[in-house]
This record gives sequence, C-alpha cells and structure tokens, in this order.
Amino acid sequence: MTINRLKQCICAFAFTALLGSPSALAADLLPASAYASLPNMQSVKMSPNAQQIGYLTHDGGRIVLVLENIDRTDRVMVPPLEKADIATFYWANDERVLIVYELSGSYRGISGQYTMTRLVGIDRDGTNASWIVKNHTEKKGGSTAGRIEFDPAQLQHDILDILPDEPDHILLSLDADHDGAYEVRKLNVNDGDYDIVQRDRRGIQNWYADHTGEVRYGSGYIAGTSDYISSLRDADGNWFALKKTEWANRYNVRGFDENPNVIFVSGPSRFGTKGLYKLNLISGAIIETVFEDEHYDIGGVLDHPETGKAAGYFYTSDVSHVVYFDKTMHKVQGAINKALPDTTNHIYSKAKGAHTYLIFSDSPTDPGVYYWLDFKTKEMKTLGSYMHGIDPAMSSPAMPATIPVRDGTSIPGYVTMPKGKETAKGLPAVVLVHGGPWARDTADWDWWAQFLASRGYVVLQPNFRGSTGYGPAFERAGDSQWGGLMQDDVTDATQWLIKQGIADKDNVCIVGASYGGYASLMGVIKEPGLYKCAVSINGVTDLPRLIAEDKYNVIGGRDWVKKIGLEGASSSDVSPYHRSEGVSAPVLLMSSKDDTRIDYGVSEAMHKRLAKLGKASRYVMIEDGGHHMDTAESRLTVLTEMEKFLATQIGR
Repeated sequence: MTINRLKQCICAFAFTALLGSPSALAADLLPASAYASLPNMQSVKMSPNAQQIGYLTHDGGRIVLVLENIDRTDRVMVPPLEKADIATFYWANDERVLIVYELSGSYRGISGQYTMTRLVGIDRDGTNASWIVKNHTEKKGGSTAGRIEFDPAQLQHDILDILPDEPDHILLSLDADHDGAYEVRKLNVNDGDYDIVQRDRRGIQNWYADHTGEVRYGSGYIAGTSDYISSLRDADGNWFALKKTEWANRYNVRGFDENPNVIFVSGPSRFGTKGLYKLNLISGAIIETVFEDEHYDIGGVLDHPETGKAAGYFYTSDVSHVVYFDKTMHKVQGAINKALPDTTNHIYSKAKGAHTYLIFSDSPTDPGVYYWLDFKTKEMKTLGSYMHGIDPAMSSPAMPATIPVRDGTSIPGYVTMPKGKETAKGLPAVVLVHGGPWARDTADWDWWAQFLASRGYVVLQPNFRGSTGYGPAFERAGDSQWGGLMQDDVTDATQWLIKQGIADKDNVCIVGASYGGYASLMGVIKEPGLYKCAVSINGVTDLPRLIAEDKYNVIGGRDWVKKIGLEGASSSDVSPYHRSEGVSAPVLLMSSKDDTRIDYGVSEAMHKRLAKLGKASRYVMIEDGGHHMDTAESRLTVLTEMEKFLATQIGR
C-alpha cells in the first residue's frame, strides 16, 4: 500500500455507480444484488463554503470517495487502496480533504486480525495526496523531536475537532507509542507538522474537546486492568479525577455548555431511563432537565453544525428523533419537518456564514435521500438517494410489537411482513437477532430484513434484555446472561409469533450476525423442535476463546468480559462449539477471513465439529468482508447463500 499508487488511481469519475445497471429490474422482485449493493450515496459532507460536496459511493463493489461542485461539475474520484478501504472523510477546508483508510493485519502476536487506520490529506482536485501523521520518539526531557517514519499498527482516525477557525489545522488523538495512552496533536493538514496540545495520560484512550477546541474530558481503561478512569478540566484549566466527585457515580459526561462551569450529563431519570441534564461543576448539582422519556434513553447531544456549540439532542423510539434547543436551528428543523413530514430529517452540515444546509431524510420504507437547502431562498435540491434501485413503495414497514415473555414482563420488537401479505397467517418466518449484544434494532429501513421479507418470509427482530436504549435496568438484565435470559427472550418472542398465527410453527429459522450468530446457534441447541434451521454470520461460536482474547488482547476487555457468559455456569456450558452435540437442526455458517472482531476460523472449526458429529452443516468462507460485511461481494454472498439455504429448509 503506497501513497504513490493512490496518486496514480485518482481520476475523473464516470458516475456509473450512482446510475446503476441499465438493465431493467423485475417489477415484483428486486435481485439480491439490489439489497447487497453498497450505499449509492453516504456520509455526504458539504465544504465550508457550501459550493462543494463529498460523499462515499461504490465502484467495482468497493467504497470510493467522490468530490464535486454542488452543481455536479468538476467531479473527482478517490479510490480505495489494494488492501485498505475508505472508512470516512472530512473537509479540512475548501481546498483540502482528509481521508481515513481502514485495513486489517496482524500485530505483536495478537491472534487473528487487527484493525488499523491511516489518515491521508489530499487536495480538492485530487492532487497532492500524502500521509499526514508523523511518528515521534518521546525523550525523557519532554522533547518531541525525533524520527519520522510510517507506523504499520497505528489508529489515526480519531479527529476531535476540524477547527473551522484554523483551516490548516485539526485536533487528532492517537497513541503514538503504543502504551495505551493517547495524546492530542494540533496537526497541520498540509504537511503533518504538529504541536502536542494534550500529552498522553495513563489510562486515557478517549479525549473530547469543547466548541472552542480546548480538550476538556478524557476517559478509558488502564492497560492490563479492568480499572476505568475519567478526568475533566474545569474552568480554571485544572484537571480532576471524576471518581473523586459524588455526581460521577450517577452521571456520565455527554457534552459542554458555553458556560465552562456547566456540562451536559446523562443519568437516571425519574422513569428509570437515561435522561439528559445540565450539571454545575462547582456545586455538582443538576440545574436543568433537558430530556426525559418514560420509555427511551437519551441518544446524545447535537452540536451546532457551524459553531460546534451544543445545540440540541437526539433519541430513538422506534425511529430517531432530532430536537434543537438552539433557536435558529429549532426554526430550521421545524421548517424542514413541515416540508418533509413523513420522514426523519437530519441536518448534517451548514455553510460557514450562510443559511445553506445539507439534509438527510429517511423512513422505515425509504433508506434515505440527501437534500441541499438554501433556507433564505427556500430552495431545496435533491442530491441523491442513499440506496440505488430501492423503491420505497416496494418496501415493507417494520411494525413495532410488545412481546410478552415468561417472567410476566414484555420486550419490544419489530415485525416485517412480506409486501402484499400484511394480514397473512402461517407464513414461513425468520427470527433475526441483532448483534452487540449491547445494541438494538429499530423500525428504520434494514437491508437484511427487507431482503428476507421480499422473499416471502415474515421477519421478527426482538430487542431482548441486554439491548440498549430502554433504560439501564433493561440493559443490565442481560449481563452474564449469554445462553440464559437473553436467549429465553428470543425463544419467547419466537413462540409469541407462532401463537399469533403469523408464523408457521414448522417453518421458522433463526438468523444473526456476531452475537446474533451466537444466539442463532444456541437457539437450535437449547430449543430442539422450535427452529427448522439456523444461520450464523461471523458468529461467536467459541465463548471461552472470545473471553480469553478480549481479556488479554483488548484494553478494557478485562472489564466487559465480566458481562459475557452465564452466571453460575462455565463459559463452555454456553458455548456453541462445546455444545455441538445438542445442535438439533441444519446450520449455515459464514465468516470473513479478514474479520478483525471474531476470527473466521472459529466458524470453520464449528462446521468441522458438526460434520464429525454427523450434523447437517454448510460453511462458506468469505475472503473480503470484515466483521460487518463491508463489500458488495461479501453482502451478495451472504444473501444468496442464505436465500438458497432458507428455500431448502423453510421455503415454499
């Protein structure tokens, strides 16, 4: 991977990725490739002067960056490298763009693959590409003058602030000497020269800056321990450990107010969910309730797209909600919502010194559309759709469901019916279990669920206990419940779908990726007869191995592995590989060779073990997809293999 090769590949872009294939699609059934395709237009960002945009699209099945004028002229494409994909990008100023490349490899004896990132600076016209992160050798005297070389194992993606008032500089956080402690550099985007504005501190991997560009908060884990630490800088510039404050036991720092003595925090609301509040640092008291909801947690603080000041917040019920308390932004958001009443509307960026905005709008049946808005003239232009070839009229909305479970409580979930069969009964069903497990499903458009529904399956997505977004108690209930309560919730949700008459009890398959793959395998182990088959994609098959690798190879792993496994049982007791004898239905296993989270070999080992036991199993290795199946080819393989497998097992 060389910067010279990148320079040679930058070229004018024919825009074929956005236009798609000229061949007509069948009116009643989209091909799997339509769902597997990488986004047509994503991560759209406007230059500070609002005259240019950049966005990620796809070409040849991989993500590329397109830079162009707002009138779609002067288009330039920046390609991925042979072994590195484009993860994201930033406008440093109107003439210079920063690109984050992501790659995987091995490092210092860590088993499996390791994720690394590289930061490249490039001019708007596609010239002058260069690596802009330099290494340094720290000397005992505090000098940072040292050798400059390429570091093969560094993470270079953590940009804290673009510093809009200093267009040639950014704030970048990185671990320069691989000791688990991150420094913050004020870095020149043209030549990589830098000053260290915040030296590394033991145990800090995450730094946060306020709207003035001052580093104010840091948190992380001390390497080799389960000790979590956090520090805050007060209005006088003094750092203090939050563990010494009473309020830090209840609240987490979420953002900064214009008043340096006031911060935004999240914590327990009167409903038991997580709310958003303003806290006075001097008194340690809550001085304002910004958001509380009876059912849902706060998502986070929204910064003003121009000034960087705290301007609003967001949260997710079944779909996401955007609320601004900044008066101007509130007015703009209200006007956008009035013009686009049937979608969730996000303001992604704003021109410097002008009322020009970049908008993204989506809904449960529409993957989304990007718009350019001149608020002063009320002119709105469509820039492009998130996914090409997806007709919202052909999509099926995910319907919220309240699902009773065995202990007398209930869990939320979503049911997606095949188009045209909204009231049908006795359908073949797929229980689609989300990963994480510290995550959640929503009613937003989902390419997995929509593909399965398009093939005639009713899709159930249960948010089992352990899922996020519904309050700390709901989330903590899943701690140390792998193969226990979390699995029981999925089982109860499946049985509910059958009892409702929606699913054919003899034709239900359980499917999932990552933790969802684990739950799928445990489903056919714990519940013989309930599921006709199981599909695991990059799934956790060997729990003892996962715990050992996370505990010893990942900073903070010693803490979160305490949540993995089942209380009162050994890790092998709830490990699919170690429980292979109990697999009661055919299994499809797929894994990516370049997965940096779960080693692909554990799925292959599971397949070999099942084959040795005489169990029905198929294994598909994917060369290039990563943990989240980030290439069109890998996604298409997953969908086509799954489609064939489901048709054999539960199709009609």
